[in-house]
Amino acid sequence: MKDIYNLKKAGYRVSNFKGILETDPETFEKNKEDRDKFIKKMGWKKRECGSCNLCCKLVPVPALKKDSHEWCKNCNIGVGCKIYKERPLDCQAFSCAYAMGMTTESFKPDKVGFYMAMDSPNDMMLGMFKVYTEKHRLANTIRFLKKVRFGIPTMKGFHISYGPSKEESYFLHEEYEKEPGEYYGMKSFKQLEEWIKPEMDRLPPDLKEKLIKRAKETW
Repeated sequence: MKDIYNLKKAGYRVSNFKGILETDPETFEKNKEDRDKFIKKMGWKKRECGSCNLCCKLVPVPALKKDSHEWCKNCNIGVGCKIYKERPLDCQAFSCAYAMGMTTESFKPDKVGFYMAMDSPNDMMLGMFKVYTEKHRLANTIRFLKKVRFGIPTMKGFHISYGPSKEESYFLHEEYEKEPGEYYGMKSFKQLEEWIKPEMDRLPPDLKEKLIKRAKETW
């Protein structure tokens, strides 16, 4: 598992656009090589995006000063990227779970209304896939994911982002209280803060401050 406290090792750096993480050019090639090796090791087969370009809306792209959950000005919706050959490094580095071949065809993002990625250092440290969706699709996304497992022992749940702010998040995890027939329980961002507060308060002040600072950077 990549070290959450070493952004460069995880392939990122803090950008000048709202402090959002961006791909580190110095580690881009190495991380791309490592990802391809991981895909091969897992026996997955990469897929073409086809008409799907949901990531062009939901992913932030600091180099283009584009926030999450807004269409990229370079996207020809339903067709593809107008500047594909010159697209920013973040776009080159990005690959959702469907494109990596991790999921079945039924998970194609433009069909289910969300996509999953392994691009958040903090979430990966916690064993959670990052999921991007939109507010009007949130309820369906949660219902769908509560009954999904992928057979990767280290992955225990999902961090669902449905808006540009960190507070616009829900978390599904095996350790949360859950209903019969569901693999995961659920907490909102506020509920998660309240849940971890007792543990955080037991930490030395300097370590607590460091954890909060890094969480803000990587989420």
